[in-house]
Amino acid sequence: MSWRRVFPLIFLFACVDGFISNWLYPARLPLLYRDFLVLGVYLLFIGQEPVGAWIGQLRERVGRGPWLLLMSFMLVGLLQIFNPLLPSVLVGLLGFKVLFFYWPLALLAYAYVDTLERVRVLFKTIVYFSVLINLFGLYQFWQGPEFLITTFGPGFERATIIAHIEGFGAEESFLRVIGTFASSGQFSQFLAMNAMLCVALLFSSARKRVRLVFSGCAALTFLTMLATGSRGGLLILVLEAIAFGILHRRVRRAVVVASLATISLYFGFQWLGEGVIARFESLRDVEMVRHRTFETTPAMFSDLVKEYPLGHGLGSGSTASRHILGEDSTDWQLVENNPSKLQLETGILGVIFFYLFVMTLSMRWIRKWHKPLDRATFDVVAPIAAYCLTKFALSFVTGGFDSPPASVFFWALVGIVARLSAASNASRRVNCGWHQKRVQPHATRPIST
Repeated sequence: MSWRRVFPLIFLFACVDGFISNWLYPARLPLLYRDFLVLGVYLLFIGQEPVGAWIGQLRERVGRGPWLLLMSFMLVGLLQIFNPLLPSVLVGLLGFKVLFFYWPLALLAYAYVDTLERVRVLFKTIVYFSVLINLFGLYQFWQGPEFLITTFGPGFERATIIAHIEGFGAEESFLRVIGTFASSGQFSQFLAMNAMLCVALLFSSARKRVRLVFSGCAALTFLTMLATGSRGGLLILVLEAIAFGILHRRVRRAVVVASLATISLYFGFQWLGEGVIARFESLRDVEMVRHRTFETTPAMFSDLVKEYPLGHGLGSGSTASRHILGEDSTDWQLVENNPSKLQLETGILGVIFFYLFVMTLSMRWIRKWHKPLDRATFDVVAPIAAYCLTKFALSFVTGGFDSPPASVFFWALVGIVARLSAASNASRRVNCGWHQKRVQPHATRPIST
């Protein structure tokens, strides 16, 4: 079996595995189904591809500095598995899995997308699948909080959250829908990513009818974001639109994205009701937003630096550790912002290596991956770059990349952009079309196209 045939299934299954886990709760094995699938693809890749050659190509695209910082961060992570403050090495191994297991998807994605059309097919598969997920999410919204519990079982009780709206009674509140994910937060993270996939397909499609289809998919994604009740997700969409406008060379297309989002959100608010409007109106409370982001994160980070300057060990800040240590254990903490989680798990050295990696990779991305692209490639890369760079920027304040589905999609998208930019630049040098010849074991440079 070719790993290329199975590779897209990773992303489709990442969209439903959380739902399956809730459905089969309290069984713990379903929590690992996605990992078994990813591990199987890793093994197929190792058996069928010249792994060393692909690593050499990706390392060259990333750059010597960012790659060295990345390896240093991973070394710190390895050492933190054996932190004496951890109750067991098993917790450290679980933390290492949560933090690093999906990073190699960047390498597989780099090897997978040998043509621009293959990228578009992969994106189409995800976007078309998202239509079903979004419609199911909106159906949950109208059915109310009892629907999932009575239909699929008591495991969904823990995922049933009613939006908190100050000054509104229960009748004006609404269910924060989860779609086919484990929680509304995971759903909103997927929607933020999916919106940029829709934009990439919208601008890279030649036929008007196809562009209308992907415009509709994007509008449905924006609408569903409101039904999740995720104020953070909506802010991510806004930041992505701003980043897209800055990165894209054509103002008209940036205006199209902004207009599509504005119209979708306006009619979405009108359709979903006053409760939804009231929840998102709280974003106008600048004091509340500042307190929950720019004040809470530095305060928690500072406390953890004082308490655990060298870190408490991998897994100590991961909610997955509760399955080993128990819900009430004091050996793991719920940490909702990335800087504090990194400090708790890897110490100040890990924090320094990680953020230096993020900053140097972002600068290389903008300087070397972004500017030389041809128009066809740029139409696909710009929206994905907007998503990834937004995630990089937000990692300094809020969540990181170690929770699904971002942990699965993000690093794969980084690998895709690295490969597209390499192929586009090579295409300019030799002035010829794409070709699909696989890399040979002795290859050390990106595929000539």
